[in-house]
Amino acid sequence: MAINLKKTDVVIVGLGAVGGVAALPLARAGLEVVGLEAGAWLTPRDFAPDELRNNFRGWPQSAQKANNEIPTHRPNASAPYSPRLPIHPMMNAVGGTSLHYWAQSWRLNPWDFKVVSETTRRYGASRLPKGTTVEDWPFGLDELEPYYDKVEHEVGVSGQAGNINGTIDKRGNIFEGPRRREYPMPPLRWTAFHEKMAAAAIVR
Repeated sequence: MAINLKKTDVVIVGLGAVGGVAALPLARAGLEVVGLEAGAWLTPRDFAPDELRNNFRGWPQSAQKANNEIPTHRPNASAPYSPRLPIHPMMNAVGGTSLHYWAQSWRLNPWDFKVVSETTRRYGASRLPKGTTVEDWPFGLDELEPYYDKVEHEVGVSGQAGNINGTIDKRGNIFEGPRRREYPMPPLRWTAFHEKMAAAAIVR
């Protein structure tokens, strides 16, 4: 039976990280916003530490979207069909897959926007596979940066900037493109594993 609901100004379908950030400025502007989300609200209890369950990608329970949308992994079209489980736990829930983003969200690097032209410049056009559909983006990081900045500060992303307006900070990623300001949250605490990896990677 159809139900006539009260009219609203904006309807957002999907309340993951994108839908949630999109709803915020609209609501602040005074518009009435309705969000439609296939999943439920999850609580901290749904994310209780459990290494066995987490490694099996079985959390949060009953919120597994991607297990019903299994991609095929194979090196070429003639290789046998080989779906893989478990896969990355994309989920239906308020907050979407960002519910387990560990306060990390990486930006594309400047060269990611011009893979074709940079590959051609550095290695020659012959390094691009024949018939490739890879193309340069129609714009660069500088045009996208204000939006990266807005989302990072609304969602809460942690890290150590390596390039603020062209000033390089070796504590961060010195290869990243310029960002207008520091991350809104400090970098996560390292573990002994990170210390060992960093020490092994130092160029002497």
